[in-house]
Amino acid sequence: MAPEVMEQLHGYDFKADIWSFGITALELAHGHAPFSKYPPMKMIASCLVKDPLKRPSARKLLKHSFFKQARSNDYIARTLLEGLPALGDRMQALKVCAFMKIGKLKPSSRFDNILIDIYD
Repeated sequence: MAPEVMEQLHGYDFKADIWSFGITALELAHGHAPFSKYPPMKMIASCLVKDPLKRPSARKLLKHSFFKQARSNDYIARTLLEGLPALGDRMQALKVCAFMKIGKLKPSSRFDNILIDIYD
C-alpha cells in the first residue's frame, strides 16, 4: 500500500497505483526475472518514490525500456509461468512462512518487517 494511502492525510490518486505496480514488480522479480539483460531497478525505484508527486505517470512508465523490450503475453505466460508452482501453492507457502515469522516476533514488532524478511 502506498505511503499516502496508509497515512490518509491528503487523499491519494492514480500515483498510489504506480506504487502498487512497483511492489508487484518486486514480487515478480523475486522469482526469475523475465528480462535479466534489462534490469528494472530504475523503473522499480521510480515507482517506489515516497512522494507521489515525484512518481511517474502510467504513460511515462510505459515508455521505459522494461516495457519496450517486453515480449507478447503468450510468450510470457509460456516461459515464466510454466515453471512456477500453482498460485494456490505459492500463496500457501507465503502464508506458512509469514505465520512462522509471526510466531518468532516480539509483540512490539511491526508487520512490515515480516514482509521484508519473506522477500530477503
